[in-house]
Amino acid sequence: MEDQHRECLKSNRSFLCSEISLSTGLFAKLTESCVITDEHLQKLQNIKRNDTTKAAVFEFLSEILPKRGPEAFDLFLEALCESEQRHVAERLNKWLSDDCSEDAGTFERLQHELRTHYNDKLKFVYTMPWLPTEGFSLKETFVQRRLRLTSGDRKGTEVKMDEILASVGEGRNKRILVEGDPAQGKSTLCQALAFAWSQPDEASENIKSFDLVILLHAGDLRGQDSVGGAIKEHLLPIDCGIPLRQLEKLLQEKNVLLIIDAFDEASTENEMLHQLIEGKRLKHKPLLVTSRPNFLENKQRHFESTFTVEGYNNREQLKHVERYAAHKNIASAPFESMLKDKSIRDLCSNPLNLTLLCLLREEDTQLRITRTALYTSIHRIIKQKAAKRLKLIEAEVEESLLRPLYQFAFEAHQKNETVVREKDSKKVQNFQRICEVGYLTNEVIISRLQKEVRFQFTHKTFVEFLTAKHIAEMDQEERMNWMQHLRYANCYIRIHGLAIEDRFNVEQNDPVLGFLFGLLEEESAELTQMASLVINETRFSYEHHPLSLYSRCDASHQLLRFIAELNVVPPELADVICKRRPPLINIHYHCSVSCRRGMLKLCNLRFQPPIPINVYLGYSRDEEEKMSFVQKLIESKNIDCSKIWINPDDHTELWNDVRGFRIGQADSVQQVSIYCMDIEGIPCEEFSFGNHLSELELIYFEPSCSFFLEAALHKPLTSLQLIDYELDDRCISLIHQLLRNQRLQRVQLTSSWHFGFFLADFAQIENLQSLEISLNDSTDEEMRSLEAILKRNKLSKLTIDSYKYSGSLYSVLNEGFNSMSSLRELHLQFVDIIHLPNLRHLDLINFFLDSTLNDDVIAVLSDALRSWRNLQQLSIEFDFIPFSSVAECSLRKLFEAIAGCHRLQILHFDCLEMADSVVPSVCKMIESLKQLRKFTSKRQRNESLTEEGFKQLEPIIKRNGLNTEVR
Repeated sequence: MEDQHRECLKSNRSFLCSEISLSTGLFAKLTESCVITDEHLQKLQNIKRNDTTKAAVFEFLSEILPKRGPEAFDLFLEALCESEQRHVAERLNKWLSDDCSEDAGTFERLQHELRTHYNDKLKFVYTMPWLPTEGFSLKETFVQRRLRLTSGDRKGTEVKMDEILASVGEGRNKRILVEGDPAQGKSTLCQALAFAWSQPDEASENIKSFDLVILLHAGDLRGQDSVGGAIKEHLLPIDCGIPLRQLEKLLQEKNVLLIIDAFDEASTENEMLHQLIEGKRLKHKPLLVTSRPNFLENKQRHFESTFTVEGYNNREQLKHVERYAAHKNIASAPFESMLKDKSIRDLCSNPLNLTLLCLLREEDTQLRITRTALYTSIHRIIKQKAAKRLKLIEAEVEESLLRPLYQFAFEAHQKNETVVREKDSKKVQNFQRICEVGYLTNEVIISRLQKEVRFQFTHKTFVEFLTAKHIAEMDQEERMNWMQHLRYANCYIRIHGLAIEDRFNVEQNDPVLGFLFGLLEEESAELTQMASLVINETRFSYEHHPLSLYSRCDASHQLLRFIAELNVVPPELADVICKRRPPLINIHYHCSVSCRRGMLKLCNLRFQPPIPINVYLGYSRDEEEKMSFVQKLIESKNIDCSKIWINPDDHTELWNDVRGFRIGQADSVQQVSIYCMDIEGIPCEEFSFGNHLSELELIYFEPSCSFFLEAALHKPLTSLQLIDYELDDRCISLIHQLLRNQRLQRVQLTSSWHFGFFLADFAQIENLQSLEISLNDSTDEEMRSLEAILKRNKLSKLTIDSYKYSGSLYSVLNEGFNSMSSLRELHLQFVDIIHLPNLRHLDLINFFLDSTLNDDVIAVLSDALRSWRNLQQLSIEFDFIPFSSVAECSLRKLFEAIAGCHRLQILHFDCLEMADSVVPSVCKMIESLKQLRKFTSKRQRNESLTEEGFKQLEPIIKRNGLNTEVR
């Protein structure tokens, strides 16, 4: 039934209950037109017989008619007319007619109601859970937040809060996503925008340009049939008199900004929310959505602009504590001195945590350096104040009020809720007293009218802390059982043709598990048991992928984030971590503050030998923090900071990084990768590396950067890599000189150019173990040099990029494979393996193929795979050629061959053609690969996979422990 018809029945319910006669004629017409069934008829007659006609009419209007389909209302009017009740039908038709003609003042009334509501409800920010009625003035204490653009051509640009709306009026940015870590101020940002709109004299031009600003919590949309319904229920008083149909019409006609806060708290069972994001409703109205990171990855494409909320910088921290002190009418000096303590720098970057630190500073002067310690201290204060207020001893508060609250929070967290209904509260004994402790309030901030009492936790972070308190009090077996049922591998599925989207990121577990580790710090045995589970499930002890520009913080870093919550790593846990040490760790700019803090904890453990670490902090904005972090890693005796990536914006930053990190010095990092794209011209001073430089990697190298090559001359390089670059004669001469270095073990020269003229130099390098090179139109002399390199049988890794067919190249490669028993890793890009049948003689661990898709290629590859029993990584990327196809029997043979590689751990496909008919073979393949830990399939070649086929595949690719990405 349409919304206006529901509204019509609801608005005229009193009249209808008084006027409608449930006559035999009406029942006959309603039954004949299938508006009611025989079962409905019997139910209504029983109510009429046992109660009153009004009760039966009410049941019919509220429970039966609205659920009988879109034509039910018109059929009901016809039945009224034909059963001599035309006056009732005319009354309903008149109401609908009047409703369609908008009262000239309706828009102004709606605007006034919203502004009044925001002015009343949003002027204060409530951060103290034990004082839910005491708020901080939004106008006087709110610190303007900075956001960073994370999409589009201007990616990385920093903007002010109101600037995210700047281009909405120009027809762009219809869908805006703002992400941020817990308690970074996302909700306060939404609150500030709506409140600014309610104060038109003080608002900026961007927010003033909107006729209406609608601010809703994502949970307000659950169970709603329309946005207008959510507005009427949550933002307007019951007697405002604005019909739903007029409200919906205004939403369509006026310049409206929709703000939906906290997607992560109410994304499930919320069809209206997803329809708004996907543009299925109010498509042409600007929509701003906030969420914690990683909850909207499968909907990113629906947003024209995405932003992340930046943490407080030093200036904003100072402004925050000054405004806090002014609000409390106390001196700000104690808070300002607190900001100078480096041990709490990470906590101070978070607005909520900084407020809590200020509250603690008022109580005592001891600083807390972990999030768990901070929230534990706040919890202690809440308990003390509750005991005093309720005239109980603290032990009684803990036993009778807090423990039931922990259980209540645990159940709310399981359902991903921060707002709980009255019916849920009735299950908890003494619930009203529990509310008096201070964590719960029965006021929903963005709500003026509720049909039932609802209770809200002050902040989701408090729900997570209380949940962790409940889990910490479980017995050891129950706790481990709960942990074992969590998922520890990422999963991302998006099949556009089927409109299937699903995702899970292990970081969603971090808030509760992080608190749990911190709470159990004194329980060494239990902490060690939990950590061992995390080490196993997240593959912490496995070697991480080589660092690249596109690396991300993966599941294996979860242990780092958890031990960041410990003040000291207990000896028992330290022993386990040392025994399960990974052979390599990558720290990337995507890593959280907790990752880096946990990494510094590892610096205190005694690893023998030290753990090699690669560090890439290229886009980190805090240069001082970045420099300090890397310097601590370099100074550690237990960590080998072996390689660093730098992404300098200019010569000044280049100099600062090279000098600050002492690149190439004996006691510092000796391997470096430099992103050259933003560096222009020649440095004013002579550029140099330390005399112990062992690896130089240059990405997007241009002739203007030849000073890097000059600085590397006469250095003891074991690795030289140039990726995506251009050369002039001077650069070529310098590379020839560098290749005379007999210490070199790895050389990479890859771009769209031909670099065969360096092969003679490579042939002279006795210890060459890894060769990666682009070859096109090779000469006979170059092929003789390559043949000599292959026959030496010292290469463990070989990468060949060949954009043009070369019979001599294929002949040399195919012949060389007969004798290359040392080769373990082979990458072939744009190489036609039909000409390489001797692939089967290799004993590979890692194989990468980028080639044209056809039956012959698959036949050669399948034959080779059957002989590679030690294969651990396989990546197959087929060039997408429109209208090309491959026989299903060939694909089945490929999957069967892969299924025999029982040691395979990583499997990647690109442009694979997967139809329903081959899904059973894919399932059988994945089921047979017991050691498989990562499965990726991107860019499906056609739409022959149906929902029925996906249902067979889904449980296989979602199996626990398998990191999955299917696009």
